[in-house]
Amino acid sequence: MDFQVSARKWRPQKFSELVGQEHIVRTLSNSIELNRISHAFLFSGTRGVGKTTTARILARVLNCENGPTIDPCGTCSLCVEITEGNCIDVQEIDGASNNGVAEVRDLIDNVQYATSSARYKVYIIDEVHMLSKSAFNALLKTLEEPPAKVIFIFATTELIKIPDTILSRCQCFEFKPLSNAQITKQLELICGQEKIQIDEKGLEEISKIGAGSMRDAQSLLDQVIAYSGKKVDTDSVEAVLGIVGGTILELFADRLIKREPSELITLVQEVANQGKNLSLFCRSVMEYLRNLLMVKISRNPEILLNAHTCNLEVLKKQAEGFHADELQQMFTILSRAEVEMKRSTLAQMVFEMAILRLTETRSFKKIDDLIEKINQIEGEVEQAQPVVQAQPVEQAQPVESSPQSDSGATSANSQAIVQPENGSFDPSIWAKVRQEVSRKRPAFEHYLDKCQVLALNEKEIQIMFSDTFTLEMVETQENVQFIKDMVRSVTGHEVQVILKLGEAQPTPVPSSSEQKKKTINDDNQGRQKTESEIIQDALDIFGGTVVK
Repeated sequence: MDFQVSARKWRPQKFSELVGQEHIVRTLSNSIELNRISHAFLFSGTRGVGKTTTARILARVLNCENGPTIDPCGTCSLCVEITEGNCIDVQEIDGASNNGVAEVRDLIDNVQYATSSARYKVYIIDEVHMLSKSAFNALLKTLEEPPAKVIFIFATTELIKIPDTILSRCQCFEFKPLSNAQITKQLELICGQEKIQIDEKGLEEISKIGAGSMRDAQSLLDQVIAYSGKKVDTDSVEAVLGIVGGTILELFADRLIKREPSELITLVQEVANQGKNLSLFCRSVMEYLRNLLMVKISRNPEILLNAHTCNLEVLKKQAEGFHADELQQMFTILSRAEVEMKRSTLAQMVFEMAILRLTETRSFKKIDDLIEKINQIEGEVEQAQPVVQAQPVEQAQPVESSPQSDSGATSANSQAIVQPENGSFDPSIWAKVRQEVSRKRPAFEHYLDKCQVLALNEKEIQIMFSDTFTLEMVETQENVQFIKDMVRSVTGHEVQVILKLGEAQPTPVPSSSEQKKKTINDDNQGRQKTESEIIQDALDIFGGTVVK
């Protein structure tokens, strides 16, 4: 007898043999026993989960000579004909190649004829979503009121493409993707019947690549058996399917913890040179990161991991080198990279760039932690020793301007910020800078409360901070430019900003109450001056004297 692939040889022949679709088996079985059989069914789900197989079983259940029964005999003439695809009353139609109106009209014409030998005339249309819109419309009337003893069974992998008018006329069943455990158990049963020796880890690797599809997993099993013969080990499975072993994944995680980009890229090149599938490698790394995260967040990670494919002790040790949010960032990066790799002709380069991004991930700082840090710094500033009052600066004697000297704001500002040789500076200039900062960005002034100004002249401003946190917040390009702008607005000079870390004594500035009092006095003086000018103008126009 010619060889038959496992997917055909081990195709379920009864409802009891279906794997992973208990909810559908129960519903269909009850409908048979209660004689509440619908005239139209729609089976949807991913490939290889049993849609067409269930349709054929349902056809046998309805037409078995001992039925309708949920347990067809499989030996009567009708059961044999349906199994072999020779029954003229059970027609299986490919929707992809018979998707026009003409084919649907032929089907409608044939529906009117009575059955030849079977109890029900069954039409199984696979990939029904491939029918054209006109073909669907032509089918509507017949689907709503079909002749007696006619049943339609539609199967599709893309339910979203089925018109609502079709869905409303059918009983819809969604087939679930199979779990790895369900696929592994079925493959183990097949290997036992075929006298194939294979370890459980190898079966689990095949199930994982099958991605919920029993047919895909069975095809992979045939491929592995063809490579290894009657005795299959895990190494053979990895060699045939291009799977990366656990040792390489552990090495990858170790290098990722150490943030070694060159070593990681070298590892990827080694994997590619071995002929491994980089898309599967990317998916394996994602799964490994997921396992690390489960170990990180769970008290009992054993129940969330597969003991046959995971080394729990190694995972626990490596998980200590990551933060939970880092692992989530890495998973997101690789998830996007996997999609890009499928579309790109440069899959290896896409993967390598994603790995470089992995090494640059950093743990997020929580808002609560930042607030606590700021409050701690404020407390340290309040408890600092009293600041020594700055010595008043002697007023400069007026100098007669020479005819050759330039006039304007630049020269005046230059005289205002001339720095003495002893390193001191005019505190009033810094106070004006602080006022500008407070007016433009009040939140930024908090960082300047704890700094010491070492120098402020027409070339540079040197500022010292006593803690690294504040220095890091201020030394960003945006903040440095902001300080330059504030100094230029006061002095008229473009200065260089030099930030240092050391034992800083905060530079004194007038208190807020003093500044407010000075502002009020300035406003009052300006108001008085304005009122005097108005009164004088009135006297000039109308004449008279001021009465006290």
